[in-house]
Order: sequence, then structure tokens, then C-alpha cells
Amino acid sequence: MFCTFCDAFAQWITVDTVKYRFHYATKVTLIEGNKLRDDEINVDIGNKTTYCYSRWSEEGALTFDSIMANGGNVADYLAMGLPVSSFGDRVLKNYPQAGRLTITCYEGKDLYYEEPIAKKDWKLEEGDTTIIGYPCKKASCRFRGRTWHCWYAMDIPFSEGPWKLDGLPGMILKAQDAKNQFIMECIGIKKDVNKPMISKLAKRVKTTPQYVEKVRKLSVSNWAAYKKLVGLNWIDGRAATSKDVACLIEYYNKK
Repeated sequence: MFCTFCDAFAQWITVDTVKYRFHYATKVTLIEGNKLRDDEINVDIGNKTTYCYSRWSEEGALTFDSIMANGGNVADYLAMGLPVSSFGDRVLKNYPQAGRLTITCYEGKDLYYEEPIAKKDWKLEEGDTTIIGYPCKKASCRFRGRTWHCWYAMDIPFSEGPWKLDGLPGMILKAQDAKNQFIMECIGIKKDVNKPMISKLAKRVKTTPQYVEKVRKLSVSNWAAYKKLVGLNWIDGRAATSKDVACLIEYYNKK
């Protein structure tokens, strides 16, 4: 929860205008072997930029900003009982320029990193289905240490999808990895949204995906080392070390 508070202080910047919004029911696990936790993510498609983020995280941050701006405090925010997101990364595609990704997150401080949009080696498979009324075809690929199974709608002419998944001849309406540790399924589409696409980009520290992976593994296996590395000094009752293993949506340091 602390991460949500700190992340809310970052400044909101308009990067595009939202034209379409795809809403996904999402299930995530952050620790190997743990139960899946619910979340909700949006994929906003603009004139040039696509933005994927947790709706719970985004609405929580906006609410927190509003409470603080009106003289409230953390206790006021907690009293609202808003859902806590497990999907921490915000992914801006084709930003700051075409062919690039900007990913923002919080690990002790507000961070961001950039990388090229990676090409996926999709393989078309049997397993057609229908999702929210759209006929969908199945495809799979190996990407960042995971095998992903996706269902895409050719009737929706966007080569986009949730998180960093894209490159199919239609919008990806469902994506899940082979271990069923990350599941994202579209449950609603809004057209002609015509609202500012805003993201928290100012006052962030540039980092690398390898660093983010390192600290996320530490946050699960060695809490004391994690706090020291990212500069957190508060006292808590969490065990210094653990046998738990972080469940990461992607792996950069995978052997």
C-alpha cells in the first residue's frame, strides 16, 4: 500500500488523447505458488500512443492526490477501502517516439525505463473462441521467459493488447501464460472516449529493467536487503528473509 501513496506524488502529464478503452479482468500472482489475486487493467489506444495500466492503481493514485490537495491525509485514504492493485507497471507504447516503450513503476522511488518494442514470434494455433461477442483466433509465443497464449479479434483492427503483448492481426482480447500465473481477459470496450491520456512521468528516476527485476526478487526473498537497497527506513514486522520466490511477469536475468 505504501507504494501506492508514494507513486501518487508524481506529476500527471498528458501524452495523447484516448480514443478506445479496452477493460480487462485480470488475475495475478506475485509469489510462486500463491493464489491468484484480482485486478483490473485498461488498455487505452490514442492517436499515436497505447497505454496499459491498472485501473485500480490509477484511480487510487488520483483519489489520493485529491484527498491530499484538500487537506486530507493517509488515514483518510485508507478509510475509503479502495482495492489494492497487483499489476504495478504502467506501459506506454510508442512513447516518447514510435517503436519505443516507456515503463513506469515504484520500487522505493518513482522509476522509469525505456526499451524498443520487441517483435514476438507468434505461432497461429487451433482454439478459436468468442470473447464479448467477437470471434477470436488463438496464437502463442515465447516472450521474456514465458509462453503466452493469446486470443485476438480480427474484427478489431488494432495490432495491440494488454501489457507488452502485440503484433497480431487484431486486438488481443485475452492473454494468459502457460503457468496460469497471469491472466487478462477483456470484459468491456469503450469507443469515442476522447479524454486526455495522462500518466505520471515527471520526477522519476531513470533505471533499467534488470534493476527492477533484481529489487522485485529481493522484495520477496530478502526484505531487509530490499529495504537497504531502495532506501526504505521504516520499522515493520515483516521477516527479514524468506524462502518465497518472486513471480515476475517477465525475466531479463533468466538463465
